[in-house]
Amino acid sequence: MGTLDWLILLAAYLLGSIPSAHIAARALTADDIHDMGDGNMGAKNTFHSVGRIAGVVVAIVDVGKGALAVMLAHATGASETVTFLAGVCVVLGHDFPVTAGFRGGQGMATILGVSFVLFPRETAVAMAVLAVVLLVTHNWNVSCAAAFVVLVGTMILTGQALRRLLYPFVLLPTIAVRKLMQHKGARHATV
Repeated sequence: MGTLDWLILLAAYLLGSIPSAHIAARALTADDIHDMGDGNMGAKNTFHSVGRIAGVVVAIVDVGKGALAVMLAHATGASETVTFLAGVCVVLGHDFPVTAGFRGGQGMATILGVSFVLFPRETAVAMAVLAVVLLVTHNWNVSCAAAFVVLVGTMILTGQALRRLLYPFVLLPTIAVRKLMQHKGARHATV
């Protein structure tokens, strides 16, 4: 990889590190988002802890971060590998932001932005399924799991190459790692 490629990856990470939930919470409540709700620096916690409008705005910004990072790689003529890595870097920036002591969100909205640019049709179908399952079950985790299965299934049906099929599996562990870290942090806080 050349210098430009490394700059793209650095830019993607820094873009992901923009702490939108932290900024929204500070601006509207003067409190730290890490001390509110489940302590997650993401749109869902902002929605429940700060307000619906703030949560929606944070979600839009976080989706935008993911989409913009991949679009930036596209715009510079980067290879598909670098473009995919830019998607990983923006999610890592959101989950482990240098701007917030590496305590970020779970990356779902940012992953969504990456996916919408790379796999627009498949992601649109997956999001429709997420909305329906959420409406029926009122369970965010179950809805996300259903959407992930549909995303991969739709990618198979549309004949995506194996390396593209594997890409969602590269991004998915970032959510699991953040959930595990937050669970351990919450447990230590109560000891």
